[in-house]
Amino acid sequence: MISKLRKLRGRSLGELVDRGRRKALDLSERAGVSSTLTLPTDETFLRQFRGSELAAKKDLLAFFRRPRHGRFFASFEDKDATIAAFMQKFSQQADLLIERADRICSGSFDLLGYKDLNFGAAMPDWHFEPIAGVRSPMVHRSRFSETDSKLTGDKKIVWELNRHQYFSILGRAYWLTGDERYAATIVSHLEDWIDKNPPQMGVNWVSSLEVAFRSISWIWAFNFIRDSQSLTDEILFRFLKVLSFNASHIEQNLSTYTSPNTHLTGEALGLYILGSFFSEHRLGHPWKARGYQVMLEALKFQIRRDGGYVEQSTQYQRYTTDFYLCLILLRRREEAEVDPLVENSVRKLLEFLMYVTQPNGETPLIGDDDGGRLHFPNEGEFADFRATLALGAAVFEDPHLKFVAGEANGELLWLGGPELIEKYDSISAEPPSDTQMQFARSGVFTVRTGWEKDASYLLADCGEHGFLNGGHAHADALGFVLSAKGIPVFIDPGTYNYTADSGARDLYRSTNSHNCLTVNGSSSSEPCGPFSWKSVASARVECWTEDAKGVVLAGTHDGFGRFGVDYKREFRISPAFRIEILDSLETKTANLFQINLILHPSVYAEIESPFRFSCFAKAGSLKLLTVVTMWTDGEEIDVSGWAVEPFQVSPQYGALIESSKLVMSVRSDRNFWIRNEITIAN
Repeated sequence: MISKLRKLRGRSLGELVDRGRRKALDLSERAGVSSTLTLPTDETFLRQFRGSELAAKKDLLAFFRRPRHGRFFASFEDKDATIAAFMQKFSQQADLLIERADRICSGSFDLLGYKDLNFGAAMPDWHFEPIAGVRSPMVHRSRFSETDSKLTGDKKIVWELNRHQYFSILGRAYWLTGDERYAATIVSHLEDWIDKNPPQMGVNWVSSLEVAFRSISWIWAFNFIRDSQSLTDEILFRFLKVLSFNASHIEQNLSTYTSPNTHLTGEALGLYILGSFFSEHRLGHPWKARGYQVMLEALKFQIRRDGGYVEQSTQYQRYTTDFYLCLILLRRREEAEVDPLVENSVRKLLEFLMYVTQPNGETPLIGDDDGGRLHFPNEGEFADFRATLALGAAVFEDPHLKFVAGEANGELLWLGGPELIEKYDSISAEPPSDTQMQFARSGVFTVRTGWEKDASYLLADCGEHGFLNGGHAHADALGFVLSAKGIPVFIDPGTYNYTADSGARDLYRSTNSHNCLTVNGSSSSEPCGPFSWKSVASARVECWTEDAKGVVLAGTHDGFGRFGVDYKREFRISPAFRIEILDSLETKTANLFQINLILHPSVYAEIESPFRFSCFAKAGSLKLLTVVTMWTDGEEIDVSGWAVEPFQVSPQYGALIESSKLVMSVRSDRNFWIRNEITIAN
């Protein structure tokens, strides 16, 4: 009770009222006395459309079966034109798409970083987690803890299945082939899900974001199969009732105070799309207006002035950008005004993502990644964000975004229709003019030799730990990532998991798992639970200069003050891209200091002497030489040379790949300096 009271300290009256209302709602549902435990009756549901000439069931069904221009994404305006454009531009993807659809029909799913997951024989078990082999109990949603995996296994896996984003694979396969089997699979899964997930009961009602994503997937699916013989009137009517229930549930359970991050904006986007879908429903316009207003307000505290997302996570920045690009597309389709705040903020989000894109087209996964996407999961490498950049290029007709995004992709077609593909193709691509960029408010700095695919690139992180309690941050202050000649060499290790394995959770967000220095094996910020921290390092930029001699970035953080250590790291990058990384340590007590460097799986290292190693690409001609020099203001210090250790990196949530890690250890009780000089061979 004392702990709960402490958490309430400093809360606004609005937050206290909202939390009290939601607690009362949970209690009434658990007592079985709430109207939110059941779907509306047919008559009650139809009554919501009275005054719109849709009060009769047959009229309502006929209305929803008709194409409704401007109410959803442009690919549904002209089915034949969209299919023709797909076969003209992306025909090589058709076989893969159909193969994936066939595997889904047979019960095999690729979700997050997991392949060929099986959730049951004839029909998926919507509450089963196949990695842990755990089936969640059918209890009220409030009985589950979002951070405890004992009852559920890894909820992320269960929720990813229940987002039903794979319906878009089945729907597109249905359009391309006309095979009724794909539509029938969507319908049978919908029916079974509704049967097995009564309102408010089970793990799939715990998160409003999951309800929102599932609703968006259902609306995508409906637009693909509206003319299918498998979608009977009875099923369609039931489907519509559940969707309207979802909208009410999201509105009553918005994460305004509990998770005011991508949970809140994803829920608001879902509410907006549901409101547009139910525009003739009595609550349709209020749902849509509420969703739009929440998304507008969120921009004011989620996006920094330099375009960085407040959670210090590139993947969640991509999520956010996708949400708002969708909002812009839908508003334009409706010929509705788009608030300038939305367009200006999205341009900044896109610029940030453009500059952090590595020469090979992938984005370093700084901070957490939950493995999810708003659109079409499992298409392309997870860390390749260029589909988002391409969509932004088309929306804003931006030649720099197009240059970095490269060729058109399928998301442009399915979100914007053939016309958006044509617009994208008409843009003359131009490389960005700057090769170094500082996002000072976010503490992210990038330097590159150019915008070619074989350019070299460095990103350094000297920013805040993260939003609110830093739930999606990593202990990576003063860390960096480096690509040489287009090949990633020193990388961020990824996330791997959230709650299923607490040891792995702490490992992959620790300082030891980043290209950072540690003291006594400890992180600069110390974790406490899967989404919180016991202590947080405060990083500060001391200087950033650009001149004819190159770029200099110096920063410091106080994360090792508990050991009596003051720490500063300085990056010097010459015009020829010779890199010096100088670590300055002031200490009056004996400590163990370690420099950690995480290698990309495509790269290996050879130790040439205790203070010298080279990195080579397993395929290609890359050679990167690193030489260490070290000095102290007193007697000699105890140094062990570089060593290579086995390490696993996580390119996507749930996936691990064998790689390696370089470590150098120093024991000292006096001030000392370490300089790493990195040269990329010609």
